[in-house]
Amino acid sequence: MGAIRTAVVGLNLGMGHVRAFKALEQADLRWVVDLDEEKAAKAAEEYGCNYTTDWTSILDDVDAVSICTPHHLHFPQTLQAIRAGKHVLLEKPFANTEAECLELIEAVDAHNVKLMLAYVVRYMPHMRRLKEALDSGRYGVPFSAQCWVEAYLQPRPNSWLSQKDKLGGGVLFSHGCHYVDALMWLLGTPKQVTAMGTRAGTEWMESEGTSHALMQFESGALSHIVTSWGMKYRDTPAKYQIHTPTAAFIVKGEQVDVITEEGRHTLYDPSETKQPNIFLPEIEHFLDCIATGRKPETDGRDSLMSLRAIWRMYEEQERFGLGEART
Repeated sequence: MGAIRTAVVGLNLGMGHVRAFKALEQADLRWVVDLDEEKAAKAAEEYGCNYTTDWTSILDDVDAVSICTPHHLHFPQTLQAIRAGKHVLLEKPFANTEAECLELIEAVDAHNVKLMLAYVVRYMPHMRRLKEALDSGRYGVPFSAQCWVEAYLQPRPNSWLSQKDKLGGGVLFSHGCHYVDALMWLLGTPKQVTAMGTRAGTEWMESEGTSHALMQFESGALSHIVTSWGMKYRDTPAKYQIHTPTAAFIVKGEQVDVITEEGRHTLYDPSETKQPNIFLPEIEHFLDCIATGRKPETDGRDSLMSLRAIWRMYEEQERFGLGEART
């Protein structure tokens, strides 16, 4: 088939998708879409495509859409695109409820299109190298993993990011979903999960702005994920530390090191690929799946599993109660 006609809907996070589609020969970037007409016009001029504020008006002119809009819009917009026979690359998280996710999966099956969740972390070259090393069996079975996602998000009271029903939860659902998904990809199926959250430090949010989550996997491995939008100052030890009986894997930035009795050496150095756009690998995969007919790695059924783990964590969080700031 020829170049796949594409559009990007939502130009905040979506600009990374715009640059990736424009850089890839497999894609014909036709449209950029945003409610902010000035932003859309500027992007269209820079990347040599058309623009509009009404994404539904361009569906007849594209084969695939990348939806990068607020979470509460994921379900209705994706459903409309699927019913129009379009392939969809959907920014995480999938949808705000399990019922919505299941309806989208059914729609994909009925209309024979591709739906891929943009879990960008999974497709990054350093994470592929880490998974290869863990899956090789050379270092034994992992028994412990830690993940730190510490950030500061400028308070946005009254925005959709502050509202639990529109965000779908708190920071664990919105940002932590990347890392719950990644750890399940690396370590397997969790059999027990729990989490505690607090609004302290992020009182502008209706749900938790800081989360500590635990998973115990069928393999016996344990993981701990710290996710926060409230940390102005931090000295994070790594993004991930994963331990096996014979090794420790340290992921800092995009560098992957392994420590064994032979010492410390680098498994992956980011200079190996000099990737100009972190979205390129996932979008290449999306386009390849459309062209070849193969199933995306992060399709609807796969992506639903990590959200189910998070919803179970939220059940536990409700049992503990949400931490509040002292006054």
